[in-house]
Amino acid sequence: MTDKDYLQLAIENSKKSMQEGNFPAGAVVVKDGKIIASEVSSPYPNLFHADSKAVTTAFEKVGPLQGATLYIGLECCLMCTGVAYWSGIEKVVYAVSKKEVSSTYYETSEDTTELVKKFNHFISFIHVPELAKEALEIVHEWEQKNGL
Repeated sequence: MTDKDYLQLAIENSKKSMQEGNFPAGAVVVKDGKIIASEVSSPYPNLFHADSKAVTTAFEKVGPLQGATLYIGLECCLMCTGVAYWSGIEKVVYAVSKKEVSSTYYETSEDTTELVKKFNHFISFIHVPELAKEALEIVHEWEQKNGL
């Protein structure tokens, strides 16, 4: 499977999350070509976002995640970026940039990819905009359902 294929699975989790009444984010963690975690978000606003949940689940299964990739429909917030960092994740692939959604979903409007350049180890952030439209439709549907 390719990055786009795994990212598509994360977006499907976003839809599932929205259908369950939760914030419309889903995540998948892949290591050595195997999906080791697949999660949806907790109810909004809540502490555990899909990406933090997926990374935590993966870490509990296999330990440090060096060589693993996190796939997420929406760009990671700083909390989830920190969880990914401390777990050993080296690559994050996402469809929707935080600039494309409400700023209330993030703690800062600063570019996360610029902030992580200051970290002690490098995390590659890869934006796949060709899947953004589908992921954004899920976010907009959730916003309509919730009067946002």
